[in-house]
Amino acid sequence: NGACAGSYSVTRTWTATDACGNSSTATQTINVQDTTAPVIATLPATVTISCPATPEFTQATATDACGSAITLTPIDVTTAGACAGSYSVTRTWTATDACGNSSTASQTINVQDTTGPTTTTAFSATIDVSCDAIPDKPALVFVDNCSTATEKEYTVGPKINEVAGSYSFVRTWIATDNCGNESTFKQIINVAVTNSLVTIPSTACNNGEVTTVNLTSLLPVGTPTTGTWTAVNNAAVLQGDVLTVFGLPITTPENPAYVFEYKITDADCPRTIRINMTIDDSCAGIVLPCGVVLVHNAFSPNGDGINENFIIDNIDDINCYPTNTVEIYNRWGILVFDTTGYNNTSRVFNGISQGRSTISQSSGLPSGVYFYILNYTSVDGNGNLQTNKKDGYLYLTK
Repeated sequence: NGACAGSYSVTRTWTATDACGNSSTATQTINVQDTTAPVIATLPATVTISCPATPEFTQATATDACGSAITLTPIDVTTAGACAGSYSVTRTWTATDACGNSSTASQTINVQDTTGPTTTTAFSATIDVSCDAIPDKPALVFVDNCSTATEKEYTVGPKINEVAGSYSFVRTWIATDNCGNESTFKQIINVAVTNSLVTIPSTACNNGEVTTVNLTSLLPVGTPTTGTWTAVNNAAVLQGDVLTVFGLPITTPENPAYVFEYKITDADCPRTIRINMTIDDSCAGIVLPCGVVLVHNAFSPNGDGINENFIIDNIDDINCYPTNTVEIYNRWGILVFDTTGYNNTSRVFNGISQGRSTISQSSGLPSGVYFYILNYTSVDGNGNLQTNKKDGYLYLTK
C-alpha cells in the first residue's frame, strides 16, 4: 500500500528452473500513484436576485477517478456593488482527495436593489374638504428594504376638475433610495368652495397694564392676511386690527359682547371669522413694577405724629418681597426688637423695646445710635427667589 488510497506498488518476481532443478529469479516493480484531482459537478451559472433576498448556493458534489475520499470546502467572497443594497457573492468550492489532489469550481450570485421605497405613514389617497379646512402636508415617513430612503421631491399641482363651487388638486411625493430607485405617492384633495362663518370667543380686561388687543393675533394660524376688520356692534375704538380695551364697559346682559368680523374676499375661499369679545375687569388694576427697598435710618418717636416709626419703603409688597426679618440692637449689642414680616404698620419698630435682656418692654428707648439687620427675599425675572441683606446704623431722636 502507498501513502494514500489510490497509491500503491506491485512487484512481480519470475523464477526460471531447468530440467536439472537449477533456478534463477528476476523482479519487476510497478508503482501506481493518484495524480488526478477530483472532478466537481457543474455548478449553476451566475444569477441575479433582488434584495432583500439573500443568496442561496447549491451544494457542490465531486467524484474521484481512483475512488479516494473527497473533502469539499466552500469559501465566500463578497464584493460591494455601486450602492448600498447591491453586492455580489462568489462561493468557491475546493475538492481535495486523500492524496492531496484538488480542484475548484465557483458559483456567483449578484444581489441588486431594484425596488423603490415605501411609506409607513397611513394617509388617504383621496380626501374631501372645505376650502377653509385644507389640511397641512402629511409628514410621510419613507423606508426601503435595502438602503436608506429620502424624500426627493414634493409638489402641489395646479387646480383640476374646476367647476362652480369646487375644484381639486394633487399632492405628489417622490422618494428615492441609495440605488436611485424612485417611488411616487399621490394624494388628491377635492375642495368645496363655501362662504363659511367661524366664531371665536375671546376675553379682554379693561383695567390691565395691556390696554390694547391685536385682533389678528386671535385668528387661526395660517389665516390669510388679505382680510379686513369691521366692528359689528357696540362703540369700540378699532384702529385697523388693534382694539383699545382700556376703559370699555364690562360685558353684561344689557351690554352684550363686542363683535368684530374679519372678512376674506378670496375667490377661492371667501369666508368670515367672527370674534366675540367679552370685556371684564379681572386684571385687578395695573400691576406696577417692584419698588426699591429703601431703609430710612432715622426717626423720632416723640408723639408729634411725624416720623414716628422706623420705615422701610416697599418691604410690605409681598408680591415682590415675599418674606423678611428685622433685628435691631443697641450699642451694647443687646437685641431690642425683632420681627418677621415687617410691614411698616402692625409690625413696625416705634422705639419701644420688646423686653430683651434688661430692657423693659414698656419703656421707650433712649435717643442714640442703634444697629439694624434686614434680611429679605425677592423674586427675579424668572420667578426664582433670591436672598438679600441690608444692615447699618439707625438714629433714634426725640
